[in-house]
Amino acid sequence: METFLFFFGGAVLLSGGIAAVASRSAVNAACWLVFAFLGAAGLFAALHAPFLAVLQVLVYAGAVMVLFLFVIMMLEGPVMQGESRRPRLWLPLLAMAPAVVIAVVASRALRTAAPVGFDTVLPDGFGQPLRVSWLLLQDYVFAFQMIAILLLVAMVGALALGRSERKRPWQ
Repeated sequence: METFLFFFGGAVLLSGGIAAVASRSAVNAACWLVFAFLGAAGLFAALHAPFLAVLQVLVYAGAVMVLFLFVIMMLEGPVMQGESRRPRLWLPLLAMAPAVVIAVVASRALRTAAPVGFDTVLPDGFGQPLRVSWLLLQDYVFAFQMIAILLLVAMVGALALGRSERKRPWQ
């Protein structure tokens, strides 16, 4: 069963990513990205990491995508050519094709193959919040801080780029 869930989550993630890239509307692309994030959460759940699956849904599919949608809707950026046209019917079907192919292959593999699972025994507390926080704040604290600094620099750079494009009243 976990093999099927893994392949299904991968198919959802892949089809959501393809549809997000192929979408003409920024709002539709953001909605498809939520679909892809939910597929990633399904992958975490299939890998017996429920804490990461819940974090994926709450942080990425919830907070980050709400922020993206607010920014997209508030800025009302330029409309791409053909965005206002009615979407083609084959585009969602094409986006779902990988999910169907992976589901068919996984169902055939489940019927013919022996049960698949992890060979190793998971350590105590695997995927629990205490263990994740211990890894982030004890074992990998340097990498965690470097990522925080990188995100801060990227945020300042985005603000500087956005500010330079505005028309200043004194110029």
